Amino acid sequence: MKHSPNRCFKKLSAQVPSASLTKAAKNLDALRQVTGESTAIAEELNQLTHRLKSIFSGQAAAKNAQVSPALDTNFVLLQSILGNDLGLITRKYDILDGKAQAGAAYIESMTDKQLIGRHIIEPLLLGKADLNTGLDNLLTQIQEKFIFFPKIKRTNHMNQVVEGLLNGETVLFVNGLNEVLIIDSRQTEKRAIERPENEGSALAALESFTEDLDTNCSMVIKRLPTPDLRCEMFTIGRLSRTKLKLFWIEGVANTNIIAEVRRRINRIDIDNVDGIGTVAELIGDNPVSIFPTYRQTQRPDTVTKNLSQGHFALLCINSPFAFLAPVSLWDNLKTMDDYAEKAVTASYLRIVRFSALFTSIIVSPIYLAFVTYNHIIVPQSLALNIAAGREGVPFPTIVELLLMTIGMTVIREAALRIPGSVGYFVGTLSAVVIGQSAVSAGYVSPSILIVVAISEVSSFAISSTTLVYTSRLINYLFIILAGISGMFGLINGIVILFWHLSSLESFGVPYLYPLVPFELSGMKDTFIRMHLSVLKKRLKILAPSNQVRMGDGAGEPEQKKLQAGK
Repeated sequence: MKHSPNRCFKKLSAQVPSASLTKAAKNLDALRQVTGESTAIAEELNQLTHRLKSIFSGQAAAKNAQVSPALDTNFVLLQSILGNDLGLITRKYDILDGKAQAGAAYIESMTDKQLIGRHIIEPLLLGKADLNTGLDNLLTQIQEKFIFFPKIKRTNHMNQVVEGLLNGETVLFVNGLNEVLIIDSRQTEKRAIERPENEGSALAALESFTEDLDTNCSMVIKRLPTPDLRCEMFTIGRLSRTKLKLFWIEGVANTNIIAEVRRRINRIDIDNVDGIGTVAELIGDNPVSIFPTYRQTQRPDTVTKNLSQGHFALLCINSPFAFLAPVSLWDNLKTMDDYAEKAVTASYLRIVRFSALFTSIIVSPIYLAFVTYNHIIVPQSLALNIAAGREGVPFPTIVELLLMTIGMTVIREAALRIPGSVGYFVGTLSAVVIGQSAVSAGYVSPSILIVVAISEVSSFAISSTTLVYTSRLINYLFIILAGISGMFGLINGIVILFWHLSSLESFGVPYLYPLVPFELSGMKDTFIRMHLSVLKKRLKILAPSNQVRMGDGAGEPEQKKLQAGK
């Protein structure tokens, strides 16, 4: 078919049938309708997004929100912040002979519901109040005449309301007032005060801290009932809102150290604080070092003893341990028995503990160095006995020593995890059976078993659990150095260790004080404990506000006084 080049095209409307035009118009209308619906859907999605953002940012909104005079508004806001799954209970009551309307909010699982009913709601339902002065005075009347609780606080900030609810407190609203009463109605299960498991004592007190912060604080205050005792509370953890209390004695502790502690605590920014161990890791000095530049203790008497010497203490809710600082390496080897015994006995026991620390670290590496490299140092008869014991053992000495050391550590950790006294029995029995079986089978030599047993038993004499783990790590390191180059490697390791310890500090106090820097006056209660009459001043290195801890006449032996009287 040929097209004429002179052919002209007519209008599209003239060529398209009317039915097609009608169909196109309908499609266009449908397209417009869909476009309009899409716009509406987009607006709804935008509104939903804003609502979700407001819900998920409930905590942030609560920080800026104020308590509303309307009960329903407050309850709706609390529901949006906390939701229903936490067990939030909200109730309305006509109180004071129907003259006012109040509302109570609490979390069911954390409060004493009988206490709320009998001592909060019932007095308000049965009581009568004078409202001639207006509603503004009503909260004061309720607090003074109807609700008798030792801990009641008033606030108009919703963030304090939410924090109180999450701590197990009851919040009392009054319709028409933009202030509330936060009443302590917590129901908490407390563990009884027991003997300290990790810091046993022969003559000192047999009390230990629990997980309840109030109980722990009361034990400290009971032992130091002085108005100079200071306590400051902090709330740390964005999610956990963990309560932390700082103790020190005004006029004794160094104010610069206390200011530094505050600064480090306020700098903590973390979601969850599990206990005092988390706090210690975040505020302690030298985080890379394996040595504890602080002290953790279960004993209230250890805390009060250190407070009186110019140290500070931290107690954390849900943690049965206290944090003590500043400390030296030697402080982790002291016990309260040192001050319950006579000076000579206490000095002897302290020297035993220092020797045990040294033995737990150095015995195994020295044996390895002598057997592997430095044979000439070992007496001939002893060398022959060691060689006879090693006959048939398939492993090198260093492998043999590491396997037995790791095995003993595993047994000790397993015994620690077994509940009750059964764990100690199982641990001892396992060590004896496994050790004897390994020697009988020819996998290890008897001398290796003796050396490892001496090292492990020595670690039991160390009073600080944290220092025990540190000594084990150093023991492994020294074993490797001795296995590589004998006594030369071991001596180099000791020199590096001493250099590292000399560089450590605990809140500005040298870790090896009074050895480095050397101070003779500080030696009176370090490696030995001299008579209390000599310990009249606190340590200078702490720069205490008051250095005198005992009067001139105090502690003088009574025999001298009697002779002077004659």
